[in-house]
Amino acid sequence: MQEVDDAYCLISDDLNAMEQLASQLLSDINPFVDEVVRYSLRLGGKRLRPALLFLTARAIGEVTENHIRAAAAIELIHTATLIHDDILDGASIRRHLATINVQWNSHVAVLAGDILLTKAMELLTQSTDIHGFHRITIACRQTCEGELWQIGTIGNFNISQEAYMNIISRKTAPFLACSTELGAYYAGCDKKCIEHFRYFGQQLGIAFQMIDDVLDLTGKQDTTGKTLRTDILNRKPTLPLILYIQKASKSEINDVMIRLNGSLDEAAAEWIANRVRNSDVVKDIQKLAESLIDTAIESITHKTHTIPAIAGLTAIAKFITTRKN
Repeated sequence: MQEVDDAYCLISDDLNAMEQLASQLLSDINPFVDEVVRYSLRLGGKRLRPALLFLTARAIGEVTENHIRAAAAIELIHTATLIHDDILDGASIRRHLATINVQWNSHVAVLAGDILLTKAMELLTQSTDIHGFHRITIACRQTCEGELWQIGTIGNFNISQEAYMNIISRKTAPFLACSTELGAYYAGCDKKCIEHFRYFGQQLGIAFQMIDDVLDLTGKQDTTGKTLRTDILNRKPTLPLILYIQKASKSEINDVMIRLNGSLDEAAAEWIANRVRNSDVVKDIQKLAESLIDTAIESITHKTHTIPAIAGLTAIAKFITTRKN
């Protein structure tokens, strides 16, 4: 989308400053450590969270050093969670690259993720304002809780849609909400304004995960650049499967459950994914995600905000529901 490209162009200097800071922070005198952590940065992808943070800042005022530090810290932590996720999911590809657990091994991947986490914490302590440190650590805790909560539901495809939404509200949404919140906070926004932008990020995070769960079923690996069908192979009760089981006939449910409870392999996972794709579930989730995005956009529409930055946030928000990777 041209509008998304324009949004990233608006904050290109901010993103470059963040990349430079992260690169300096991760440099290491040991060649192997340096190679691994620099490879890690290539797995992060779209820099969505820093983009949201910088656009929020520019919607209100100016980008400061605190913004750049917070954006770098959030991106490092996000990348660390991806590395750890790939270990848990047994994924082999991320951003069209071999995951660290495949490029090296799971031992290296665990430690690489831990290094990114500690580097992010080190960066945040350089600020005299500890609010960012406080909010980011809360987002870290919530993300871990969400992941653990989801693990506790493995194999339980009878959980409610409400339970699923509660899980992703912690698993994925906290760092998007934190990004827009800190973008507003460091730009000098008042409490009400900060809450509006935090809500915007929260809704985007929920919609993002819903679409991500759909892409795991409907996407193509060449397009998404990552290992697919892992949710099914790991028996995760994501929204597509939850809704399918709620709406399908008894015979259809029985066919799916036989495979989910049996010796689940890639062929069985693809068979299940195809059943869900051919139902109305994907369209229903798409509509729900679009509704969340519309509500999010309404929350930040205000005459005092800088129009180009708000347009950029709006374009990214709408892109979330149409993305293919």
